[in-house]
Amino acid sequence: MLCTQAYISCRACLKSQPCLPPSTGVIKVYSEDNTSRAVEVPSDITARDICQLFILKNHCIDDHSWTLFEQIPHLSIERTIEDHESVIEVQSGWGMDSHCCLYFRKNYAKYEFFKKPLDFFPEHMVSISSETNGIMNHSQLIQTFLSSSSCPEIHGFLHAKEHGRKSWKKFYFVLRRSGLYFSNKGTSKEPRHLQFIAEFSDSDVYTLLSGKKVYGAPTDYGFCVKVIQCRDFQPLSVFRLQSVLTFCTDFIISLTVILNYTGLQQSRSVLPMVL
Repeated sequence: MLCTQAYISCRACLKSQPCLPPSTGVIKVYSEDNTSRAVEVPSDITARDICQLFILKNHCIDDHSWTLFEQIPHLSIERTIEDHESVIEVQSGWGMDSHCCLYFRKNYAKYEFFKKPLDFFPEHMVSISSETNGIMNHSQLIQTFLSSSSCPEIHGFLHAKEHGRKSWKKFYFVLRRSGLYFSNKGTSKEPRHLQFIAEFSDSDVYTLLSGKKVYGAPTDYGFCVKVIQCRDFQPLSVFRLQSVLTFCTDFIISLTVILNYTGLQQSRSVLPMVL
């Protein structure tokens, strides 16, 4: 539960921190029961700082699972705000007429990828990209994914729906550091058969809150690559229901790691996908 105090000042809470800069802002944070509290924060405060602030004020047990989420109700999507991200900067990207909001709640899988990376990447979904030479075992592939400029490919089937159409079609997708592609010829990964879908410059990865109801997707498990400030997007959905959770998690985590470690900064647009 959030504290009952209707307005929280960060100055009063983080006594061990140095004095705040004069530039501050006010954000509203919701709890799981949809109650909200206004918080005065410095302009450079991060998501991790906000979590620590609410953990302190609400006397929560810090089990490293408390997370700040960004939710976009009109698109029925949300994402985990990464620890290092500026919350004020996230909020500044919202339109004046939007109903975007911040949620403070637990996400037990927040750091699981870094604790048990091999659990998230079945061998049949991971392979060395064409940019990488040599043969590696599964463990080495994951290490390469995390620590070098090249990374293993993540591949599998997704359903996609073209704009203006109600039906979904199955495609074989390939995720590389350079972007997301689908094959126009079965499971072929030859360059001439791969069609570009999305790159990861200045993008965020969201999950769908209600894929079936809102997007008519085959499953409720989905993700979205939302390029900032663009309103159009293309939904994708998981094909193999028996492995939907693993498959969805693989793509989401892979995309998130790529977005946070490539350092690419280019143009903005929106591309949601449903798994």
